[in-house]
Amino acid sequence: MSAVPAVSIVGWSGSGKTTLLTKLVPELAARGVRVAVVKHSSDAHPLHRPGSDTERFHEAGARLTGFAVPSGVQLTMPGAALDTQLARLAGTVDLVLVEGWKNGPLPKLEVWREGLGPPLASSHPEVLAVLCASPTLPADFTRDIRIIDSSDVRAAADLLLTFVKPGRRAPLPPADARGVARRPVQRWDGARLLPTEEDDLAVEEPLEIRVSGDAVATTMRTPGHDRELTAGFLLAEGLIHGVEDLGGLAHCGRPGEEGWGNVIEVTPAPGAMLDVERLRATRRGTLTTSACGVCGRRSVEDLLAACPPLPPGPVLSPDAVARATERLWDAQRNFARTGGVHAAVALDADGQVLASFEDVGRHNAVDKVVGALVLAGTVHGPRVSRTPLTRQPVLLGVSGRVSFEIIQKAAMAGIPVVAGVSAASSLAVDLALRSGMTLAAFSRNGHFNVYSGQERLARPQPPGTSCPPLS
Repeated sequence: MSAVPAVSIVGWSGSGKTTLLTKLVPELAARGVRVAVVKHSSDAHPLHRPGSDTERFHEAGARLTGFAVPSGVQLTMPGAALDTQLARLAGTVDLVLVEGWKNGPLPKLEVWREGLGPPLASSHPEVLAVLCASPTLPADFTRDIRIIDSSDVRAAADLLLTFVKPGRRAPLPPADARGVARRPVQRWDGARLLPTEEDDLAVEEPLEIRVSGDAVATTMRTPGHDRELTAGFLLAEGLIHGVEDLGGLAHCGRPGEEGWGNVIEVTPAPGAMLDVERLRATRRGTLTTSACGVCGRRSVEDLLAACPPLPPGPVLSPDAVARATERLWDAQRNFARTGGVHAAVALDADGQVLASFEDVGRHNAVDKVVGALVLAGTVHGPRVSRTPLTRQPVLLGVSGRVSFEIIQKAAMAGIPVVAGVSAASSLAVDLALRSGMTLAAFSRNGHFNVYSGQERLARPQPPGTSCPPLS
């Protein structure tokens, strides 16, 4: 077996294997999966065009022969076993799909069409499912196996996703069906509009946050986990310092009423004072979009002044920082269906997931993560000094761009390292430097760019030696 997850797509000639693969690849790519495809042939198919220069190089004994053009490079490795070569792809792709190789060691999906031959699944126990146009297989096929409609590419992709990073699934947040809606769509295939079908879309709805009956903000968010979002928002704004300041968090109205679930009421704990007027004084309005967590601010200095300096440490291996964004995949269940939401994840120093959530807004996803830690009593504001009794978050992984508000929210929660899949903005870097945070961007495939806080990254050392921080 290869070190990278790999699955064979098998079936009789003419069953539709290639057609299925051309549909699976964009479906998986839309879900954030890096896919490689290999065509396997049992025939003695030449690797090079007869009489070509590359054939002469091959016959001369070259261990690696290449052909390069402006659009790409093709390399061949004579005598190399396919499963050995697949192992080299680990870390560069998430899944390898092999067309053919029915007698190979990989798990398989079979594409079957009536009239071509009996199902291969009868004699190949490693076939996991059969994709066919007819609802049933031949009467003499007695094996209990999953059957998928060959036109249901999403169902096939769902099954293939179980092979991506198996055994590395982190605890998932509770499912909330309100996060995904279905709408009719027509797809343009380059030549014509295809028939109308149902498409999964990320839901975006307003949430009004009230404190003691007074509206303090309205954010556009994905419904679900509103208590966590509210707690994280209030901590980031400096209105609360911990769960001890909260007496209650509850939606207004009654289930079934129009708009129910889009207004949440915050009741302060006895003796706690939430300075709502201070928040109003720093904002021009109360609307926060799903794309910007600081819209409406009177001055960036309002946020800069609120961000506390972070204490030194801990020192982490660069691999631990790089893996933070890899753990985002475990939280992205709605992204797998819609391709339209962001995710955030908090990890402790051992790389264990403490909280992970999705939302249409990057800053909302972070608020939900931080809010979950606030409600659990794990995170407190910068003015609260206490000995932690639980595992503390040291890494925040975020999908997409790392902007100013992401750094601000992490700093208010005392999280010293932020790693983002995409770029960092200039203001995010400035705030990370000012607060003493470690900021890594373009964190992909084990690599990243670090803009600040390099002292928290340990320099790799030979086994048995100490690991001083990078300078």
